[in-house]
Amino acid sequence: MECLNKIKEVFRKVSEFEQALNRDYGVTLNEAMVICSLVDGLKSAGEISACTEISKTRTSRVLLSLEKKGIVIRSFCDDDKRKMMFMLTDKGINKRDKIKSINVNIDFSM
Repeated sequence: MECLNKIKEVFRKVSEFEQALNRDYGVTLNEAMVICSLVDGLKSAGEISACTEISKTRTSRVLLSLEKKGIVIRSFCDDDKRKMMFMLTDKGINKRDKIKSINVNIDFSM
Protein backbone atom coordinates (compact mmCIF):
# COMPACT_ATOMS: atom_id res chain seq x y z
CA MET A 1 0.00 0.00 0.00
CA GLU A 2 2.91 2.33 0.70
CA CYS A 3 4.00 2.08 -2.94
CA LEU A 4 0.54 3.15 -4.14
CA ASN A 5 0.57 6.09 -1.75
CA LYS A 6 3.90 7.22 -3.21
CA ILE A 7 2.55 6.95 -6.75
CA LYS A 8 -0.56 8.88 -5.72
CA GLU A 9 1.65 11.61 -4.27
CA VAL A 10 3.62 11.87 -7.52
CA PHE A 11 0.37 12.25 -9.49
CA ARG A 12 -0.84 14.90 -7.02
CA LYS A 13 2.36 16.93 -7.42
CA VAL A 14 2.24 16.68 -11.22
CA SER A 15 -1.41 17.75 -11.14
CA GLU A 16 -0.58 20.75 -8.97
CA PHE A 17 2.23 21.69 -11.36
CA GLU A 18 -0.12 21.47 -14.35
CA GLN A 19 -2.72 23.63 -12.61
CA ALA A 20 -0.08 26.29 -11.95
CA LEU A 21 1.16 26.03 -15.54
CA ASN A 22 -2.36 26.54 -16.85
CA ARG A 23 -3.04 29.40 -14.45
CA ASP A 24 0.25 31.24 -15.02
CA TYR A 25 0.91 30.49 -18.72
CA GLY A 26 -2.45 29.45 -20.17
CA VAL A 27 -1.27 26.04 -21.37
CA THR A 28 -1.62 22.44 -20.27
CA LEU A 29 1.33 20.21 -19.50
CA ASN A 30 0.98 18.45 -22.88
CA GLU A 31 0.79 21.81 -24.67
CA ALA A 32 3.94 22.98 -22.86
CA MET A 33 5.78 19.81 -23.85
CA VAL A 34 4.78 20.27 -27.50
CA ILE A 35 5.80 23.94 -27.42
CA CYS A 36 9.21 23.04 -25.99
CA SER A 37 9.66 20.26 -28.55
CA LEU A 38 9.48 22.87 -31.32
CA VAL A 39 12.67 24.57 -30.15
CA ASP A 40 14.52 23.79 -33.38
CA GLY A 41 12.00 24.77 -36.03
CA LEU A 42 9.66 22.71 -38.18
CA LYS A 43 8.54 19.26 -37.05
CA SER A 44 5.86 16.86 -38.18
CA ALA A 45 3.17 15.64 -35.79
CA GLY A 46 4.88 12.24 -35.74
CA GLU A 47 8.21 13.79 -34.78
CA ILE A 48 6.53 15.81 -32.03
CA SER A 49 4.75 12.68 -30.78
CA ALA A 50 8.02 10.74 -30.67
CA CYS A 51 9.87 13.58 -28.95
CA THR A 52 7.23 14.16 -26.26
CA GLU A 53 6.11 10.53 -25.96
CA ILE A 54 2.50 11.73 -26.29
CA SER A 55 0.29 9.48 -28.43
CA LYS A 56 -0.23 10.57 -32.03
CA THR A 57 -3.95 11.07 -31.42
CA ARG A 58 -3.35 13.27 -28.35
CA THR A 59 -0.56 15.15 -30.17
CA SER A 60 -2.99 15.97 -32.97
CA ARG A 61 -5.51 17.35 -30.47
CA VAL A 62 -2.84 19.35 -28.65
CA LEU A 63 -1.58 20.83 -31.92
CA LEU A 64 -5.12 21.85 -32.88
CA SER A 65 -5.55 23.54 -29.50
CA LEU A 66 -2.22 25.37 -29.90
CA GLU A 67 -3.24 26.50 -33.39
CA LYS A 68 -6.48 27.93 -32.03
CA LYS A 69 -4.46 29.82 -29.41
CA GLY A 70 -2.17 31.24 -32.13
CA ILE A 71 0.89 29.49 -30.70
CA VAL A 72 1.69 27.19 -33.65
CA ILE A 73 1.05 27.27 -37.36
CA ARG A 74 0.98 24.39 -39.82
CA SER A 75 2.30 24.17 -43.34
CA PHE A 76 2.82 21.49 -45.96
CA CYS A 77 6.11 19.60 -46.03
CA ASP A 78 8.22 20.64 -49.02
CA ASP A 79 9.17 17.02 -49.79
CA ASP A 80 5.79 15.36 -49.14
CA LYS A 81 2.66 17.47 -49.60
CA ARG A 82 0.66 14.89 -47.60
CA LYS A 83 2.66 15.65 -44.45
CA MET A 84 1.89 18.64 -42.24
CA MET A 85 4.70 20.49 -40.52
CA PHE A 86 4.36 22.66 -37.41
CA MET A 87 6.30 25.62 -36.10
CA LEU A 88 5.94 28.22 -33.39
CA THR A 89 4.52 31.65 -34.11
CA ASP A 90 6.09 34.73 -32.50
CA LYS A 91 3.53 34.30 -29.72
CA GLY A 92 4.62 30.66 -29.40
CA ILE A 93 8.31 31.58 -29.21
CA ASN A 94 7.52 34.07 -26.46
CA LYS A 95 5.47 31.44 -24.61
CA ARG A 96 8.26 28.85 -25.03
CA ASP A 97 10.84 31.25 -23.60
CA LYS A 98 8.63 31.90 -20.57
CA ILE A 99 7.98 28.20 -20.04
CA LYS A 100 11.68 27.36 -20.35
CA SER A 101 12.44 29.84 -17.57
CA ILE A 102 10.23 27.98 -15.07
CA ASN A 103 12.21 26.63 -12.17
CA VAL A 104 10.65 23.24 -11.48
CA ASN A 105 11.46 22.09 -7.99
CA ILE A 106 9.39 19.06 -7.10
CA ASP A 107 10.59 16.96 -4.21
CA PHE A 108 9.76 13.33 -4.97
CA SER A 109 11.48 11.93 -1.90
CA MET A 110 8.94 10.15 0.25
